[in-house]
Amino acid sequence: MTTKDWESIYDSRLKSASEAMAAVQSHQKVFLAPYCNEPQTLVEELVAQKNRLEDVTIYNAVVGSPCVYADPSCHEHFKIRTFLGSGALKSAYINNVCDYLPVNLSDMPRWVRQEKIDIALVQVSPPNSEGYCNLGISVDTVQALIKNANFVIAQVNDELPRTFGDTLVHVSEIDTFVVSNRPLLTLFSGTPSELEMKIGSYVAELIPDYANIQVGLGKIADAVLLSLKSKKGLGCHSGSITDAVTDLMDLGVITNEHKEIDQYKTICTTMTGTDALYQYTNNNKNIELYQSDYTHNAAVIAKLSNFISVNSALEVDLSGQINAEQVGTYPVAGVGGQMDFIRGARLSKGGKAIIALPSTARRGAESRIKAKVPYITSVKTEIDYVVTEYGIASLFGKSLRERAEELVAIAHPDFREDLRAQFNSALSV
Repeated sequence: MTTKDWESIYDSRLKSASEAMAAVQSHQKVFLAPYCNEPQTLVEELVAQKNRLEDVTIYNAVVGSPCVYADPSCHEHFKIRTFLGSGALKSAYINNVCDYLPVNLSDMPRWVRQEKIDIALVQVSPPNSEGYCNLGISVDTVQALIKNANFVIAQVNDELPRTFGDTLVHVSEIDTFVVSNRPLLTLFSGTPSELEMKIGSYVAELIPDYANIQVGLGKIADAVLLSLKSKKGLGCHSGSITDAVTDLMDLGVITNEHKEIDQYKTICTTMTGTDALYQYTNNNKNIELYQSDYTHNAAVIAKLSNFISVNSALEVDLSGQINAEQVGTYPVAGVGGQMDFIRGARLSKGGKAIIALPSTARRGAESRIKAKVPYITSVKTEIDYVVTEYGIASLFGKSLRERAEELVAIAHPDFREDLRAQFNSALSV
């Protein structure tokens, strides 16, 4: 296709936000590009047109989004189906217009291919000289959306970095373009506390030099990464990368030199952080983004030796069952890629699956280590270690009583006696 050909296609499909969003009709399914790549101008225009719409289903995965479509004024117009919960969705849950889809991230492209999505709202860079736009900070399920949704509307944003991997989309694959240059969604988890740094230091003890790592989001994840500064030759194959990952790349800690696949490349499906992270990744050939059916594929991860998966949780019980999704009446997080990376770590030669969490919640009023958890995200047979600020519980190959003893030992001292009593009581029933 010549430059004149693709420019003609692009120009003919340019519309204002209001014109573009007129394509959305009542009773349709609308899928928003996930995480910090949610196209805010298109979302805001969808909300602005809500009064003409009814029973529109919005699919999302929330990280950093203000979720304006979850405002109470939208409840009679939109239903929300989320793959990753958020406190911003609370009112929608309370009013029964939000439901949670527990789907592993590795399966998300497959889910998109089998589901009939009417409208995909995505965000891309302006086209390059060959007519290719760039997905920038997140690939995740977007390539599958673009290829399978009935109609694709793209917000064209020159703030989006140009990244490498499976990030290119030709203008001919998109039905409508809306130019809207504005700051991207960002997420800064804050400086880890002394307690969180203690957890990070314990996790770092379990990560050898030259390992390949996956670390999630949040202050504990940042604490883990900050605790790795003395390590050598680490590789990174993760779901998301943050500012703390790029800091380790600059320090020469993450070099990716010992990877069996994707050597010298930091691999992820999305970037979640500050503007500094997005600027760092712009035209950076050392970082590549791929769909989640590659980044989260256990068979791919298994090719990397010494793969260490580090994830957080809301609660863990005395058998090692993990709840990372829900406390109370509605989900506050999601399945995400936790089980994907745990499976990959278990298949990796020398791999380890680690769960890291504080010992208490509600400012010390409640133990996060429970006799039993009400919701199970990851099962006890898959977890090698659980870490709190009180140490490391080694679970692999241990009996239920031995597991309980390990986990009680890393619980907050205020709750240990009660946890032992609950465990012994359960055995005597």
